Amino acid sequence: MRTDDRPDDRPLAVRAVATVQRSRWPGRRGRPVRVCRYDALHHDGRVETDVRVTVMYRRSPADFEVVSRTVHDHCPEVGTGAWVGAAGDLVDGPGPVDHPGRVRYGRRVPWPPLDRRRDPRRALLWRAGLGAVAAVTGILLLVGTGGAGPLAALGVLSAVCGGAALATTLPGGSRRR
Repeated sequence: MRTDDRPDDRPLAVRAVATVQRSRWPGRRGRPVRVCRYDALHHDGRVETDVRVTVMYRRSPADFEVVSRTVHDHCPEVGTGAWVGAAGDLVDGPGPVDHPGRVRYGRRVPWPPLDRRRDPRRALLWRAGLGAVAAVTGILLLVGTGGAGPLAALGVLSAVCGGAALATTLPGGSRRR
C-alpha cells in the first residue's frame, strides 16, 4: 500500500515558528539570527513540535516549493505563522504551542524573505557614486602625471570606466528590459 493512501501517516498541515537566537558560527558568534522551527498538525488534532518541513513533501519538488514558500511567507519576523496544507493553502488549526528547549530541526531563515525585489534606486545611487569617484580619480591621475607613464594609462582606464558607469545612470538609453 502506498503512503499517500494512508491519511494518518503524514500531517494535515505545517507551520513555522520564528525565534531570534544568538549565532554559534565562528565569525558570526553572538549575532542575532532568525531561526524557524516547524510544527505539524495531524489528522487526529495533535500537534507535533520540532519537525522538519519536509514532512509535507509528497509529490513533485514543485509542489513542495509552493508549500515551503507559503509557510515562510505567512510567518512573522518573530512568532507563530499560519497553518499551511499540502496544496499550499491556509487551513485552520490550534493556536500557538509552547516549545520547550533548544531548536532541534530549526533552520536559519532571513527576514524579510529574499525573493522580494531590491530597490532599484539604491543600485542607481551606488553606480553613480562609484562612477563619479572613478572618473574623478582618473582625471586627477591624468592631470597629475602630465599624460605620460603607466599612471596616466591607469588614469585613462579609470576615467573611461567611471564615465561608463555614469552613463548607465542616465534615463532612457538602450538598457536591457
